[in-house]
Amino acid sequence: MQSSEQFSQLWPIAAYFIILVTMLVAMMLLSYFLGPKTHTRAKNTPYESGIISVSNNKTRFSNHFFLYAIFFVIFDLETIYLFAWVIAFDEVGWPGFIEAGIFIVVLLAALLYLARIGALTLTRRHQPFRVSQLQRQRKADHQNAKQQPFHQQQTIGH
Repeated sequence: MQSSEQFSQLWPIAAYFIILVTMLVAMMLLSYFLGPKTHTRAKNTPYESGIISVSNNKTRFSNHFFLYAIFFVIFDLETIYLFAWVIAFDEVGWPGFIEAGIFIVVLLAALLYLARIGALTLTRRHQPFRVSQLQRQRKADHQNAKQQPFHQQQTIGH
C-alpha cells in the first residue's frame, strides 16, 4: 500500500521530466532540420557586437577570473541553505538556530581566509600580466606601422 502512495506522490515529477526531455529532443530535432545549412567563410568569422574583428586579438585570461565565478556559486548556494533554514525556523527551533550560526561562522572564516591569502585581490595579481600584454601589442603595432609604409612604397614604385 505504501508503494502506491509513493507512486501517486512522485508521478507528477516523473511526468514533468518526461515532458521536459521530450520537448528538449523535439526542439533540437526541429532546429537541426529546419535551421539554415549554409557553411560560408563569413558565417564562421568571429565578431563582437556585429563588428568584424580587425586584428588577431588573443587575450588570455588567467584562472583568477574564474575563481570569482566559483566563489559566487559557492556563496550563492550557501544562501539557498540559509533560506531553507529560515523557512523551517519554527520546526528546527534553537538547535537549528545554533547549527545555522555555526554554518555562518564557517562561511565567514572561509571568506576571511580567501581575503587573507589574496584570492580576492585582482589588481595585484594581474597588473604585471596586463602591462606586459599591452607592451607586446604596442611593439607589434609599431613594427607593423614601420613595415606598412615600406610595403606601400614598393607597390607604388612598380
